[in-house]
Amino acid sequence: MDKLKPIIDHHFWIILGLVLILPLIGWWPAVGQFNTQRETKISEIDGAFQKVPKTPQPNQSWSEGVNKIAEVVEEKNQQEKYELWRRQEKMMTWPNRINRDLRPTSYLGDIPSKARVIYRNGYNIDVTSVWKQIDPFDPMTGKGTVIFPESLVPKEVFGDLPPTTVEIWEAQEDLWLLESLFKSIRRANSDASIVTDSLVRSITNIRLVGGPGDYPDAEPSGDTGSGMDDEYAMEDMYSEMGPDGNPLNSNRTMNLSASSVSFDPSEEFGDEQGRYIDYKEGTVFKKRGFYLEAIIEHQRLPELLVHLSNGDWPVTISRVQIAQAGASSTLLGGNNYEEDPTYTGNPFAASPMSRGEEYNYADGGETGATGLTGGTPENMLLAKAATTGPSLAKVAICGIIHIYNPVEPVETKTETTTAPVETPEVTPEESVGTPEPTTTEPADDLMPADDVTGEQADDLEIPETPDTAELPETTAEDVTPVKPATDVEELEPLPLD
Repeated sequence: MDKLKPIIDHHFWIILGLVLILPLIGWWPAVGQFNTQRETKISEIDGAFQKVPKTPQPNQSWSEGVNKIAEVVEEKNQQEKYELWRRQEKMMTWPNRINRDLRPTSYLGDIPSKARVIYRNGYNIDVTSVWKQIDPFDPMTGKGTVIFPESLVPKEVFGDLPPTTVEIWEAQEDLWLLESLFKSIRRANSDASIVTDSLVRSITNIRLVGGPGDYPDAEPSGDTGSGMDDEYAMEDMYSEMGPDGNPLNSNRTMNLSASSVSFDPSEEFGDEQGRYIDYKEGTVFKKRGFYLEAIIEHQRLPELLVHLSNGDWPVTISRVQIAQAGASSTLLGGNNYEEDPTYTGNPFAASPMSRGEEYNYADGGETGATGLTGGTPENMLLAKAATTGPSLAKVAICGIIHIYNPVEPVETKTETTTAPVETPEVTPEESVGTPEPTTTEPADDLMPADDVTGEQADDLEIPETPDTAELPETTAEDVTPVKPATDVEELEPLPLD
């Protein structure tokens, strides 16, 4: 007992030590056995993979088919780009006064100096022709569907020297773009016979703008002021409107001036560093901005946006602002047109953002004139009635016109289609041509045989296949050639003379 007493006194620590050692003793062989099984499984799997024969990838044909489909899709994509360019190229027409031999042969190609002088001399005629595409209101006859003086049409101003090729291209391109916009507005007014029934009643400002881009010597564009401050300003403006955001559903809208919809396009596009917006080399298309202010029927605004978007040149609408056009001019600090029956101006025309002197706007803030002069009193009253009313609104729209860059056609596709067409056409011609000489050659041999009896007889005896075929027919035929043989012997001395 004395020997067991120390063990009994320390039995707790002894048992604790055994408890700590026993798990280690059990864990070590278990881990070793697990590693052995793991290695065995890995070797079995590796052996199974090695037993698989190394053959080509079974999906190689599928990947090749996908690559071919991708190539076809890429060719179709390139072909569609080319078709879009071709469609747009057909709209790039030049004035008839410039002969075809003087017109540029390619996009942005060189223009002869003679053609540049001719273009400059007749440029105003081209502007007038484009202006008439919108069906402008004539104050003399009362015809037309939109009040839009020709003086509001943006145009280039050429100097005394002949314009350069680049200036001609830029001026003509702007005319193409303006013509597309004018046609869209005319389509929007197609259901109107007089100006008071039109969707677009009056246009007070229109211009084409550019933006930033990778231009040489272009300064980095700074803050255009279109940040959070403008957003809060827009919220303040719309707080003046009705609950649905419609400026025509609130009585407080009367405090808005007709020009409150005006904004600087640079707020949307950025600083105008060049002619195009976000210009970069090698892109599919270039972007030219436009800015438009007009008086329209506010309920038909979506219809106008649809017509603008479906123009001849692709258009993207970027920003639209609208306000009531029937605000009384007395609220704007000007004269009340209703008190002056002889007043023929438009009290709601916005003051121009630029070139105001050229547009001949009258003094008095927003109570500018329409620019119509020389009309009859009845037609002037008609023009005033067309631009006033509770259903009208002043709208400012800016958007982007896309101009496709030239695209080369898919030559590989065209060559593969034309090559097999040409080869079968050549082979039948050769097959048809070969029997023709064979048929004519024996005919030529027979013709001299009829003309010359004695000398060509030897020549005819060489291909005597028909003679051999005639011999076995009858004996009478054998007798007949004997007589001419005696005749030939009798005739033989004749050439001796």
